[in-house]
Amino acid sequence: MDEPSGQSLEQAYEAVKKLVEDFKAHERDYLSPNYQESHVRQDFIDKFFIALGWDVTHERQKNPHEYEVQIENRVQIGSTQQRADYAFFLAPNFRDPKFFVEAKKPARELENPDFFYQTMRYGWNGNTPIAILTDFEEFYVIDCRLKPTIKEALSRRIQSFHYTDYADKEKFVWIYYLFSREAVAGNSIEKFAAKLESPKGGKVVRGVSKSQPVDDVFLAELDGYRESLAKGFKKSNQELDGEELTEAVQRTIDRLVFIRFLEDKLIEEKEIANLIDRQMAWELFVGYCRKLEPKYNGLIFKPHPVIDSEKFKPPDEEVFREICEGLAGRESPYNFAQIPISILGSIYERFLGKVVHATDKRVKVEEKPEVRKAGGVYYTPDYIVRYIVKETVGKLIEGKTPDEISKMAFADIACGSGSFLIEVYDLLLKYHERYYTEHPEKAKKGDTEQREGRKVLSLKKRQEILVNNIYGVDIDYQATEVTQLSLYLKLLEDVTTNDAYQFSLLKEKILPNLSNNIVCGNSLIGRDIVEGNLFPDVDESKLKPMNFEDAFPEVMHHGGFDAVVGNPPYRMIQPHNTEEVIIEYMKQHYVAAEFKIDLFHLFLQKAMTLIREKGNAGYIVPSSILNNVYAEDLRKWLMSYSSIVSIAVAKEKVFANAEVHTCVMIFSKDSKADERLVNRIQTTGDLSEDFASTPVFSSYSRQADFLSLPGTVWNISVNESNAALIRRLISQSKELNATAKINRGLITGDRSKYFAKKKETKKHIAIIAGTDVQRYFVKPPGEFVLFERPETAGGCWDEEVHLAPHKVVVRQIGAGPTAGILLRPIAVTGNIFTVMSENLQYEMFLLGVINSKLADFYWRVMFNDFKSSFPQVTIFSLSQLPIRVLDLTVDKDKTRHDHIVNLVERMLAAKEELGKAKTEAETTRLERECESLDRQIDQAVYELYGLTEEEIRVVENV
Repeated sequence: MDEPSGQSLEQAYEAVKKLVEDFKAHERDYLSPNYQESHVRQDFIDKFFIALGWDVTHERQKNPHEYEVQIENRVQIGSTQQRADYAFFLAPNFRDPKFFVEAKKPARELENPDFFYQTMRYGWNGNTPIAILTDFEEFYVIDCRLKPTIKEALSRRIQSFHYTDYADKEKFVWIYYLFSREAVAGNSIEKFAAKLESPKGGKVVRGVSKSQPVDDVFLAELDGYRESLAKGFKKSNQELDGEELTEAVQRTIDRLVFIRFLEDKLIEEKEIANLIDRQMAWELFVGYCRKLEPKYNGLIFKPHPVIDSEKFKPPDEEVFREICEGLAGRESPYNFAQIPISILGSIYERFLGKVVHATDKRVKVEEKPEVRKAGGVYYTPDYIVRYIVKETVGKLIEGKTPDEISKMAFADIACGSGSFLIEVYDLLLKYHERYYTEHPEKAKKGDTEQREGRKVLSLKKRQEILVNNIYGVDIDYQATEVTQLSLYLKLLEDVTTNDAYQFSLLKEKILPNLSNNIVCGNSLIGRDIVEGNLFPDVDESKLKPMNFEDAFPEVMHHGGFDAVVGNPPYRMIQPHNTEEVIIEYMKQHYVAAEFKIDLFHLFLQKAMTLIREKGNAGYIVPSSILNNVYAEDLRKWLMSYSSIVSIAVAKEKVFANAEVHTCVMIFSKDSKADERLVNRIQTTGDLSEDFASTPVFSSYSRQADFLSLPGTVWNISVNESNAALIRRLISQSKELNATAKINRGLITGDRSKYFAKKKETKKHIAIIAGTDVQRYFVKPPGEFVLFERPETAGGCWDEEVHLAPHKVVVRQIGAGPTAGILLRPIAVTGNIFTVMSENLQYEMFLLGVINSKLADFYWRVMFNDFKSSFPQVTIFSLSQLPIRVLDLTVDKDKTRHDHIVNLVERMLAAKEELGKAKTEAETTRLERECESLDRQIDQAVYELYGLTEEEIRVVENV
């Protein structure tokens, strides 16, 4: 295993060896039934992990909200325990455990299927690949990657040790380099799990990967429950249509999941498991929900027009009992107290992508049309959500009092399952707890309470924060229902049985009404579309137009939201998928609605209109926003309306299965343009948990520089060190397309019809492809193309291009332009661009400039798309290359021109000879000559553009 830095192995080994000696000296007493688990934890297990570097007793970290080892008091419910004894975390992430430890007393036989199953459940539900089961006498490392089953529990052992093995240096090293604090900080567990064999066995869940993570398994099972319930409801109630079935099934599943959460959190007694063997299970379930409604209020238990109607006939009892058994039976793998709310959110996000479609004879669950076209639902990774919320809401509340925060409003106007709102709520809860811990005198009566030695927010205060601060909108009613459910789960995350009991004594509702906070409506289209006669024949029920002033009157009266965050939908609006009346409305209301209208463009613009002065917006959007020609007006509008705080571009795709590259953008609404001078710009490589702290490139750019760039692009590579040079290159040069003709090569379509290995007819001409083009060298053509323009052809088919006696050719694929020259009539394919002038000498001159380091520098700064795969030259970017305009009647200009042409001609000759070299000595000599000529051409180009020594350093260090 990889060795962690800052070794304390020897100290750890000596400390553990002493524990071994102590245990051995009194082994009989420790193995006695009278020696309890609490004793072995205190005497040995705590000390074992302290030796491994963990702050078990909180000596280093006194803040109870940031304990790296969270120790649970044992809570036994029936035959099961609700939480693992130890959960290990690493700062700053105290949400996602690195691993769990389940402790037992030494008198018990540890190799027990129930104990293994219990430990696996903690790890699997907590999303950790491995967990530990130990009584100090024995130590088992258990694989938690598969869905847990009692039957196969014992087969999930990875490694085991007897306590005497701890004194064996070689065996202890294995434990140390996997579980010591330093090792875990170096990702030892993730590396170890990656090297494990793929898990074998286990109950196969259709459509789930072999590793069977809890979110994928639970989603697959929810899909099965949805289909079973939909068919059962339809069979008993033939009159129900698809929309009614979708809503009825959703509400049923929401109730089941919410109740199971309450049960595993010990807020309510276990009832769902009791339905498994009962007659009339559905009626008992409905009756139980009716009993919970006065206590919890909220959306979940309020009477539903379908499933709570007297006319509704229950589904087949066996179908419903099977669902209850899957969620709450003895062998159910789910511990809803352990599954992170964010994971439940990701499950529901994908769950929302499907609806029930019903005909008279058939019921089918299928993807929504927009989801099917998009290739699926893409849930925003937690680390992206956390970063955006921290950089927007986190910055705004910093240093504020709870009273000040109570007047603030934070929204997601395309909230989906509510992942961003859950994170906002979590941030607010943690901030308030930290504030009251540091300023106990500021807490009003009833704001906080003491629990297990730490100050926590009361249920009433958690309710207040939720109602005061959190707002959301979605056009999908099911999404708003799921968002409310998710927020309710978050509200109750730290609530105890006693909290619920106290509220019931006071006859107060545990869940607040969120109907005024989370609204179903169209964020982009106001009610003006149905008022007046401008847009007749609009289907209001489908369109769901909404005015924010009507939906959130108090918020909008005070200037709008303090922050808007989210991941808006990415979808092109076009006549074939959108009614013309809607497209026309968009064009009248959004500067972003140009030739190509993308929904995320509109959401960006809408968000900024909803934010009050000095408010923030944070979005993850396609990185095309940075330089897409159709977004130029939107970029200008946003810069006139706001200040760009930061742009973080992902080299790798955030959404693995989606063909879209993204960036995270943070805006601040600022109407004082003269104050917007410098904005922090940040780009990252592989996005990860330390997204914000380990940028690959971090610098400052002037927003004013963006305004001066062609197309008003948001070029985050233009920074303080290179902006002046870029501006000078642009101002003192002409774009390449102003000095030469640029075209794209032939696009034929059916290759077999147009390409041949020999000249079959007079219309066949020699042709080269992109791979044939190298710097200053073009491979001889090996194919011929039928020069007969097809009806559906793309690219350029002009004879004057392909039959020209000479032309510069530039390869499309590559991080920058790679150019050669053709000195006879040869056609080129569509992955080649041609650059032409009537003057061959001028083409030689252009070839030297295009292949120079200066051109490469300009390219990497101005046209870098930050993608790690398939970087490409575009005709748009090639056209903008700055070319120094020369007056050849002026001696100085002619001398510089001729010098570059001469060097290029020598380079072409050297490359030609290099291609024919037969000996290693000749190859080496010619390679060195080419390297020398390259340096000379670069120097000549520097002189041509008048670069200073400092500017040359900037160019060569890009």
